[in-house]
Amino acid sequence: MKTFRAVVLTLEGEIILTIGLVCATEDEAKARAEDLLEHDPVELWDEPRRIARFEPEH
Repeated sequence: MKTFRAVVLTLEGEIILTIGLVCATEDEAKARAEDLLEHDPVELWDEPRRIARFEPEH
């Protein structure tokens, strides 16, 4: 298991919340990070590497 970081951002790019996600795979981490998506963008990080960015639908 590995800990990934999900970062919820404002539309201006300021950090609202950071959540540690303990997942077996990167794909599992992507799915869990995307589940956090509501009104604000969410980025998924593996240490210094950004894996994905999910944008809310407007």
